[in-house]
Amino acid sequence: MTKKNIVTRDIKMADVIHMNYLLLPVINRFDIKLGFGDKTVEQVCSEYGINLSFFLDIINTYHDPKYFPLDKMREYPINLIVNYLLKSHEHYTQKMLPETEQMIDELVHSCRGDCDNLRLIEDFYKKYKTELENHLKSEEEKFFPYVKALIDKKEKEKNLEAIRRKYNFSYASHSIEHESVITKLLDLKNILIKYLPPDYDHGKCNNLLYWLFLFEDDLRDHERLEDVILLPALENIEAQYRQNK
Repeated sequence: MTKKNIVTRDIKMADVIHMNYLLLPVINRFDIKLGFGDKTVEQVCSEYGINLSFFLDIINTYHDPKYFPLDKMREYPINLIVNYLLKSHEHYTQKMLPETEQMIDELVHSCRGDCDNLRLIEDFYKKYKTELENHLKSEEEKFFPYVKALIDKKEKEKNLEAIRRKYNFSYASHSIEHESVITKLLDLKNILIKYLPPDYDHGKCNNLLYWLFLFEDDLRDHERLEDVILLPALENIEAQYRQNK
């Protein structure tokens, strides 16, 4: 990416969306509403009380996969990262998952011949949706609370293992779940591309496939923030606990 294409503080927020409309849901995760007129990114962030540097780094990370200021990202307060990831969860459960289900339902009903493969796709997705919802719920009930507990001054006197048991957090389980939700979404895309019967609405199928590619990209960015930023920060905090005991 050339420097002129990076989102900067002086760019109008409206121009950010024109630059890359796929950034719209990312902007929404900061609770920024449309109707910002000709205000710049800096002005909008100031109006909404948003950390400007963090906003720019998140936006540019989604805008360009090559952009990822690792050291700088690891300096941000952990709660800032966690709160953004929780907003991503809302986007997945309230928009991406139900709209994907609706698109699959419309595709199934467009079939006019042998629809067995489409029914299998429908069943596959329902199981996937349940798995992803369970993974997100696990992060919200175990992973994120565990992270927040470790930086909570009230928890500082407690033993590290006692805090981990309280939230039933496991690095191994978390990693396996992450890998699974990405892999199965890739499987769903491949089923659509390779094994669909001919008697379906091609426009609906293409829209669904495009949507799944967007979904997968978003999940990968979400996973990268957790694995490359949040987990190493968590390991550092745990190391400090052990040193202080």
